[in-house]
Amino acid sequence: MGDFDVIIVGAGPAGLSAGIYAIRAGLECVILEKGVPGGQVLTSPLIENYPGFAEVAGMKLMETMAEHAKRYVEIREGEEVLRVRSGERFELSTTSGKYTSKAIIIATGSSHRKLGVPGEEGMTGKGVSYCATCDGFFYKGKEVVVVGGGNTALTDALYLISIGCGVTIIHRRDGFRADRHLQESVKQHKIPVMFDTVVDEIVEGKQVSGIRIRNLKTGAVKTKPVDGVFVAVGELPSSQLAAELGLEMDPGGFITVDRAFRTNVPFVYAAGDVSGGIRQIVAAVHGGAAAALSCFEDLMNPYYRRT
Repeated sequence: MGDFDVIIVGAGPAGLSAGIYAIRAGLECVILEKGVPGGQVLTSPLIENYPGFAEVAGMKLMETMAEHAKRYVEIREGEEVLRVRSGERFELSTTSGKYTSKAIIIATGSSHRKLGVPGEEGMTGKGVSYCATCDGFFYKGKEVVVVGGGNTALTDALYLISIGCGVTIIHRRDGFRADRHLQESVKQHKIPVMFDTVVDEIVEGKQVSGIRIRNLKTGAVKTKPVDGVFVAVGELPSSQLAAELGLEMDPGGFITVDRAFRTNVPFVYAAGDVSGGIRQIVAAVHGGAAAALSCFEDLMNPYYRRT
């Protein structure tokens, strides 16, 4: 299907940015995307924190990014990378054929771990959110819950209360897993916490109006009126290719990269949500650009051969 200097896997913000910068640097490049360009951003109903856009629907923003990228680089949609092998060149097997390249940029993103309860899917974007910094502003002055007990959940709760939301944390265990300083901050801000409690259902309607919760110790069930549900129970990085290539990953499965977005394997780079860090569009765009420029630099003068 083709031989390239670099193949980019994934056409979210990181992959599209990497494609633009790779081509502008003079590298022969293609982007392989198993679905359509956009990644998780496509599901965001409204974005207000991306520079240059006072407010824009996630789908519109990604359509704009994809059209820009297509001026430079070919995006092959509906082409999933199934396997990858390393050798003198990388060989990628996809649903359409085989590719070879000198380098790979992995920008496969991640997916939010979901509660898996009735009403969650139907109310996503209508009161159910997986990103407090993305959507929290819409709930200023309203009552919301944060579901989870790790660092992300407590950080989200502190962020939401700082912008004027009424916040309650719901956690299925009897104690937090988050860092001690975050737990102390939650106490200092007097954020209510419901331990040993799970969400059984999100009440559906035009917008979220409440949740049904259950105490795991007593079995008591009740409905709690809320305007928003922020789910922070973890992310699932799409790191299958990383495992095949022997890339270093953190305990959560996110690919470990250095400041230049290089992995531990020469000529393999990772950017965007799959590499962890701040999971925001601006961070993904930066990571994609940096990975492409590092790739160009290494192909011209490999860093591991420099003296």
